[in-house]
Amino acid sequence: MRSFTSQYDYATQPAELVRLWCDPEFLAAVGHRFGGVGEPEITRAGTEMHVVTRRQLPLDKIPSFVRRFIADGTLQQTDVWPAEPGDGTPLTGAWTVEGSMPAKMSGTQTVEPTATGCRIEVRGTVDVSAPLVAGKIEDLISREITKLIGVQQAFAAQWLAGERPAA
Repeated sequence: MRSFTSQYDYATQPAELVRLWCDPEFLAAVGHRFGGVGEPEITRAGTEMHVVTRRQLPLDKIPSFVRRFIADGTLQQTDVWPAEPGDGTPLTGAWTVEGSMPAKMSGTQTVEPTATGCRIEVRGTVDVSAPLVAGKIEDLISREITKLIGVQQAFAAQWLAGERPAA
């Protein structure tokens, strides 16, 4: 099992950032830019918002020793956020990524107020069940997830600044 942590700062309040990650227009743009498949599904369940997005992995860029474990390369990510986020308090959400592969990916997202806006900390674990190559695959997935989180957070910062990054 591999763990990772990433942090990103925004010049906006925590509640605004959480609302952004539940916004269908923004999520569609993220999907278009980063390999999304279909439309995001956003549902309210009591005090939580459930956001489901699907992504197609670029199979031609995946090492062959990994490709045999990932079927068609379609992943489903589910994010759970507070349905009515309030400003000025830390907000925590959870995420999972599933697909037809012997890997489990999950973690948390915590958004805390700062003097200039907010900071999001994304924590996650990757656990692969594949004899002999599990550690290599976990390292690769952790590294690629961290890169993807970084570019998606930059995309979100541009969006919040009023820019609409090219998809």
